[in-house]
Amino acid sequence: MLRSISALPPWLTGVVMVVVLPAIVVLVQWGIRRRWPALTRGEQNDVVGFVIAVVGVIYAVLLAFVVIVAWENFDEAEQIVGQEASTLRGIYRDSLALPPEAQAEVQDLVLQYATEVTTREWPSMALAEPGDPRTGLIFDDLTRALSSVEVETPAQQEFVGAAADRLSELVSLRSQRLDFVEIGIPGVLWLALIIGGIVTIGFALLFGLENAVLQFVMVGSLAVLVGVLLFVALMVNYPFTGDVAVQPDSFLRVLDDFGEPLPSDGGD
Repeated sequence: MLRSISALPPWLTGVVMVVVLPAIVVLVQWGIRRRWPALTRGEQNDVVGFVIAVVGVIYAVLLAFVVIVAWENFDEAEQIVGQEASTLRGIYRDSLALPPEAQAEVQDLVLQYATEVTTREWPSMALAEPGDPRTGLIFDDLTRALSSVEVETPAQQEFVGAAADRLSELVSLRSQRLDFVEIGIPGVLWLALIIGGIVTIGFALLFGLENAVLQFVMVGSLAVLVGVLLFVALMVNYPFTGDVAVQPDSFLRVLDDFGEPLPSDGGD
C-alpha cells in the first residue's frame, strides 16, 4: 500500500497531505466549537497545554527521525548508483590496455550492462521486482572475457588485474543497489506516525480560544506542518519508486560518453 502511495504523482499526494488533511482538521475544529461551546472559555488549557507539550516533543522527535532515516536511505542509494556507474567506467578504461580483440569484447559488454540496467532493471526496480537475470549474466561474460586475455606485457597483466578487481566491486555494488529496492520505512513506524499525529492534533483541537479564526489558523498550521513532513517521508520512502526517485543518469552518461548500442526494448 505504501509503495502504491509513493508511486502516485507528487502533486496529488502533496494536495492530500498539505491541503485536504489540514482542511479536515479545521472542519473538525469547527464541529467541536459548535458541539461543545464551553471549550472556548479555555478552562482546560493548562492541562491540555502540559499534555500536548509532552506528546508534541515525542512526536516531533519520532517524525524527524523517520524523515532523516528515509532521506539517508535515499541518499545512500543514489551514492551507490553513482559508484556503480563509476566502476563501470573504470572497467571500460582499463580495457584500453588490452589486445584489440579483448578490448572490443569488454567494451561491448560494458555498454550492454549499462543498457540493460537503464532499460530493464530500472523499470523493474520501480515495481519492487528483482534485478533482470540477463544483467547478471553479463558478469559471467565479462569474467570469461578477462580470464581469456592473452597477456603479453606486465602492463597488460596489471590492467587485467585492475579490471578484475573492478568487476568484483561492480557485482557488490549491483547487489547493494538491488537491496534498496525493498528498503523503506517499516510499517510499525508508519503506524506510530499516524497514531502520534492523530493524538498530537487531537490535543491541539481541545485548546479553547474565543477567537475562532485564530484557533483555526493554529490547528490548521499544525496539520500543515505534520502533513508536509509526512509528504516528504512518503516521497523518499522507496528510493527507486515514484517520481521522486533515484534516476539512472550516471549509466546514461556512460552510454553517452562511450557510445550506445541499440536500446533494449524490454522483450525477450
